[in-house]
Amino acid sequence: MSAGSRYLDLTVDELLTELASPSPVPGAGFAAAVSVSMGAAIVTMAARLSSEWPEGRGSAAQAETLRKRVMELASRNTEAYAEALAALAGKEEKYRTRDETMADALAVAADVPLEIGDAATTVAALAAEVAEHGEPRFRADCAVAASLAVAGARAAATLVEVNLGTTSEDARVKKAGEQIEDAAASLEQALAAVG
Repeated sequence: MSAGSRYLDLTVDELLTELASPSPVPGAGFAAAVSVSMGAAIVTMAARLSSEWPEGRGSAAQAETLRKRVMELASRNTEAYAEALAALAGKEEKYRTRDETMADALAVAADVPLEIGDAATTVAALAAEVAEHGEPRFRADCAVAASLAVAGARAAATLVEVNLGTTSEDARVKKAGEQIEDAAASLEQALAAVG
């Protein structure tokens, strides 16, 4: 079992206790991923209960796949964050300078939240689709799911920006901003379906 995956087996209360502990791990990236995963779970439920909608089963399967993928990203983010913390603390590798080790660790620590942001945009878009076409009584649930995805995308973008440097011209910072915009547009679409 990897260091990050141990958090996946905790109860909600135990996980919140870990997040509140004086340890920086599991961290905000893990929480961002859990937010997106919770949104995906809500979409799965809403799509499964949309029995009159022919695409409901496919949407439920897609949302469930996303939920599982994002929880794996939560675990990976914890591991990447722990590596970045070790590099910042002065960990050195054979044949590499501390600066090279630190730069690589921070880049990886930015890449995983970027994947979380990608998943967030997909979850929000799927939430909007289910809100528009699925069972009407779950439209509000879908809007909440999209809200959770937007929160996850915003959190992930913050981590990308911080890990790469706020003045970075890195294309990943721009992509993270676009993920927020895409997820927010899907949230507006889901809210419009609520009425």
